[in-house]
Amino acid sequence: MALGARLVSARIPGSQMAFVRFASGVVTVLVAWSRLGVVLRPSRWGWLFVRGTAGGLAVLCYYVSIARIGAGFATLLNYTSPVFSLIFAWLLLGERPARASIVALGITLVGVSMVVGIDNLHAGAWAFVAMLSAVLSGVAVTAIRAARQPSPDGRPAESAWTVFASFTTLGMFATIPSTFGPFGSWVVPTAYEWLVLSFVVASSIIAQLVMTSALGHVTVVGSGIIHQLTPLIALCGGVLFLGETVSLLAAIGCVITLAGVGWTVLTSDRSHPKKPDLDSPPESPRPQS
Repeated sequence: MALGARLVSARIPGSQMAFVRFASGVVTVLVAWSRLGVVLRPSRWGWLFVRGTAGGLAVLCYYVSIARIGAGFATLLNYTSPVFSLIFAWLLLGERPARASIVALGITLVGVSMVVGIDNLHAGAWAFVAMLSAVLSGVAVTAIRAARQPSPDGRPAESAWTVFASFTTLGMFATIPSTFGPFGSWVVPTAYEWLVLSFVVASSIIAQLVMTSALGHVTVVGSGIIHQLTPLIALCGGVLFLGETVSLLAAIGCVITLAGVGWTVLTSDRSHPKKPDLDSPPESPRPQS
């Protein structure tokens, strides 16, 4: 998805790519609801609003930074989000991190500083935009985890489709001002650009649905470690197919950043209370008094 966005970023603004992605997601939800029998029964409105708003702004920042600093670096900075998920899970969900996680946070920040160091000063403020996308992603992922678990007051977990619907709908509204005005204008894509945008949309929708579904079942360790394959793929793809370059300092910073994020994920799992297994068979109903 990131490589596809980079291919058309020379002419198509990042905000417009984000809008096309979200609008296509809204259409997908409507088709699934009206034609495929997908049930949308939102009940945890607060978490859905946080997930949609923060996730939408995160994607907007991510696409804009891809166009400015390249798919590899933008993806790497965006995928430091597990570190921020750890922080926001502590603040919003009461999941206190282990001390080792704080050390891992420091290591990650050192790695990020090397990636956007002297050799990448041209990135300027756009590197901070990519980091902002990671912070907002941390908020969004925390909201997904909260919405995808049963609440203490007995309300059921939100379905993956409901969470995805909140993400695409609120994200679409968040990108309208920078796509149509007052902060931007629509650029008519060529046939080739529409083809690439279609690939970007399809890959992102599939990835979002799979990720949202998985976060209701897998551990923080599993999802966090698997996610770290994404910046590696984006960095390698940017070098091999898009002519992007990686300096020695930035390459070392990439390794340190990924190590710090991986450590964060591993140590955070030890400090989180075990969540109920949503795949296990339900208990037999008990008589109600």
